[in-house]
Amino acid sequence: MKAYSPVLRASYLFLGCLLLALASSLAQPTEGGTHGIDIAAMDRSVKPGDDFFQYCNGTWIKHTQIPPDRPGVGVFSTLQDLSLKRTSALIEEAAKSSAPAGSGKHKIADLYHSYIDEAGIEAKALQPLQPHLEAVTAIHDKKELAHALGESLRADVDPLNNTNFHTSNLFGLWVAPDFNAPEHYTAYLLQGGIELPDREYYLNPSEHMRQLREQYQRHVATMLKLAGLSDPDTRAAKIIELEKAIAEKHWTLDADQDVHKANNPWKQSDFQSKAPSLD
Repeated sequence: MKAYSPVLRASYLFLGCLLLALASSLAQPTEGGTHGIDIAAMDRSVKPGDDFFQYCNGTWIKHTQIPPDRPGVGVFSTLQDLSLKRTSALIEEAAKSSAPAGSGKHKIADLYHSYIDEAGIEAKALQPLQPHLEAVTAIHDKKELAHALGESLRADVDPLNNTNFHTSNLFGLWVAPDFNAPEHYTAYLLQGGIELPDREYYLNPSEHMRQLREQYQRHVATMLKLAGLSDPDTRAAKIIELEKAIAEKHWTLDADQDVHKANNPWKQSDFQSKAPSLD
């Protein structure tokens, strides 16, 4: 049993009484359903002074199953599912409509039909990818490589508001108020260059992570084979080796979560020493 000071225990009990009082006043049927505190989710067998979290959520935790394709569930995932369901319904409604050409609904319908046109997609084969493949083939030196990588910035990462850290491109670009001069905006570069979620997927020696790396490498080899490239297994191994080398230079996920670590601005004169020209 956990030990709490009398003041802390009294605070817990007061908060619990307050929540129950609010529940009785808020959990009243209203138009659109019942709103307020879900009293049925509480576990009254747990004393609130011993474990307030279990007291409030214990029954819900015992009876809630996390789907195998998700790391967790909660209010926000429920709202997201509802939002996606409604968005899907709006798209399907637009796809079935006979909206005038050029209208918003017609554009949505065109995009939807092009997306589900599997026969048309298969008929095009690698044609839509050719410009990208030709651009990669045209890289002959480090300067051209740097130029190509610079053009591939992901510009929608946001570690502060949307907690979107990940990008498979070499860098992610984030624009936000300057740490030291919040009246001005500053561009922040975030680490990227790996497909798996973070560095632990490449460096963690556990059996589970090892199996994930093997599965990922097989997936890469399959994609290369489907693209018609020769020796896909050898190429896949080199790709994974490169991603691992990049991952080794990444911060840990814990360090990434510390937004204050991003406060290391460079002056224009710093670039030549910290990121020297490849000329």
